[in-house]
Amino acid sequence: MPMIINRQWKMGLGAVIGLMAVPAWVAAQVAITLTLPFAKALLYEDVIATVVIHNNSGQVLSMDSNRGPVRFWLDVERDGSRIIPRRDDAPLVSDVEIMPGEVRTFGFNVPRLYAIRSQGLYKMRAGVEMNGAHYVSPEATLEVVGGFEFQRLTAGFPGDTHAMRTYILSYFQRDGVENIYLRIEDADKTVYGMFNLGRVVRIRPTEIKVDEAGNVHVLFQTMGMGFVHTAFTPFGVQLFAKTYIGTRGRASLAQQPNGQITVPEGIETASPAATTAEDKAALDKAKKKIGTGGMLGQFMQSPDKNQ
Repeated sequence: MPMIINRQWKMGLGAVIGLMAVPAWVAAQVAITLTLPFAKALLYEDVIATVVIHNNSGQVLSMDSNRGPVRFWLDVERDGSRIIPRRDDAPLVSDVEIMPGEVRTFGFNVPRLYAIRSQGLYKMRAGVEMNGAHYVSPEATLEVVGGFEFQRLTAGFPGDTHAMRTYILSYFQRDGVENIYLRIEDADKTVYGMFNLGRVVRIRPTEIKVDEAGNVHVLFQTMGMGFVHTAFTPFGVQLFAKTYIGTRGRASLAQQPNGQITVPEGIETASPAATTAEDKAALDKAKKKIGTGGMLGQFMQSPDKNQ
């Protein structure tokens, strides 16, 4: 049964009208903005909502999500006024103090925090309740779409004879650039991650294989006649991403007698310039978790389950 618009959202909408009737200095006591990195995303793709809070109140904001005189909230609404529930009850912010005149920025991975399980249009607002006043950000809109699935592979992995994973490859074009995505899910439709593997050039076919440890490997052609070879554990931990120049413009995945997967026709090059220091740190951290799995403890259900 659809959820009716909740109290927080109603107060947020009412606050916009109410603030128009009060002096400008009151309306600006707490200024809030919410921005998204893009207007369209794949279902289950990470989308970081950036919330900026500017404290002009002249007092310290001791902010919390659940209690206290200053409370922060973030609402996600499906087109049609249905509030999307949280995946857990953990506070969005806890025991945060913002000094007078301070500007504080917060990032929230919306699909990991909210149960967005289907395609459609979603609206978001952030707000702060303080001393009976309600300060609300302008609305941000995100369109969630499905992409174009072109390949899938189902395989088991060592250590659990009954466990299976389905690895799904999709194309998605945004801002005139076509990227390739990998989704990992199990037989119960629990999604272990949707990963943007990078920009793809559709000249050589994309390949996908599973190695002796149950890790999935993907090889695809990218810009400049290069190839990207990346691998993930069955639990959605990325092990590496390597770039190659193919021999005579070709490269392919080869499974060795010991079950390991290599790119014998490829000449490995340096990491692409698009890889940031933060990305490299994440990869190094993932390498230490080989076989341990887990994706920040946040698993997501597909549209086929719990609707």
